[in-house]
Amino acid sequence: MTAPTLRTHPAKPPAPTRPRRVGMVVVSEYESDPRVRRQAEALAARGDDVTVLALHAAGRPETDTVDGVRVVHLPVRKYRGSSAKAYLSLYGGFGARAAAWLARRPRTFDVLQAHSMPEALVFTAAVQRLAGVPVLLDVHDLTSRLFASKFARRPRVLAGVRATETASLRFASEVLTVHDPYADQLRERTRRPVTVVMNCPDERLFAPGEPRSWDPAGEVVFSYHGLIAPRHGLANAAAALARLRPELPGARLQVRGSGDGLDELRATVGELGLADAVDLPERLYPITDIPAELRRVHLGLVPSQRDPWTDEVLPTKLLEYAAIGVPVITFRNPVIERYFPADSVSYVDPASPENLYRAMLDLARDPERALRQARRADEVMATLRWGAQKHRYFEVIDRLAGRRD
Repeated sequence: MTAPTLRTHPAKPPAPTRPRRVGMVVVSEYESDPRVRRQAEALAARGDDVTVLALHAAGRPETDTVDGVRVVHLPVRKYRGSSAKAYLSLYGGFGARAAAWLARRPRTFDVLQAHSMPEALVFTAAVQRLAGVPVLLDVHDLTSRLFASKFARRPRVLAGVRATETASLRFASEVLTVHDPYADQLRERTRRPVTVVMNCPDERLFAPGEPRSWDPAGEVVFSYHGLIAPRHGLANAAAALARLRPELPGARLQVRGSGDGLDELRATVGELGLADAVDLPERLYPITDIPAELRRVHLGLVPSQRDPWTDEVLPTKLLEYAAIGVPVITFRNPVIERYFPADSVSYVDPASPENLYRAMLDLARDPERALRQARRADEVMATLRWGAQKHRYFEVIDRLAGRRD
């Protein structure tokens, strides 16, 4: 395994002399977005004043306080689907509302942070930028990769998205991203400082624990949580489970998350006769509810299909399983392989129904091997704790806020 590249960073800024005022903009439901919540709540916990502009959330007030963070739900709802026009409409509509909200408050914040996707959200802070407020772009995923995965036959759209990405990177004062391979790419496209703050699970929620054992002759619960979309391979996982059940009648699958693939998955589960063996979500689970759901399972699945979107991701769900001691079966890409050696996860390459079936059967029948794997993954996670990552994040915020001081 190649060790992650170590990067040098600017000198550590002095400790803040007053609470920072940080604004964030994200086209997401704040309550279920782990990265945004980790950062916002870490700032709030140290005494900073944090406001997040986010998507509408059913059942939540327009302005809410969540664990010390002020959340403004703009009247725009999430879209997930296969229409490039609808995605652009979502991003444009949310961006326009966020820009108008921010324009009425030009000097309210010391730092404005835009979370991609899309990267163009940095332009919602144009008034703040003109007023001297530093703007931080946090690249969770590159929009061009989403569009290459979903809209490969729309070259003009892809070219426009990539050009907008580059302009956004150059507009930002500094750039954050989630792992070193992304950082290497981004440094080639901007002269701005690029810092890695990884998507490590928050130990307050995903506390390390002993792996659970099980009796292969009894109930064995597999798990998937996160975005439910065709590229994440849940149809293949269901097909593998259908084949597995005659040999392991107690095998079940728990799914938690949301996305445009849920209806299709529900139909697939019905066609395979798995309605009694697959527990599908009936509501949106905030990130604070997820750890309790995961502690009911025995084995985690990350069965994504390789495409331009998944080729360079380090799935947060993989880190969360590893953090709490759940053995994982995962697809392989260069980024996952960079951090997780072969004895810390079970790789399926590719995550086809046949490969998933074999890996699920082998691991379910051998709890001792699964527990050894989970303990090895815990050793990997010892270097990937949010407790360390958040201080790198604080340094970036304090360095940018210090420019205004």
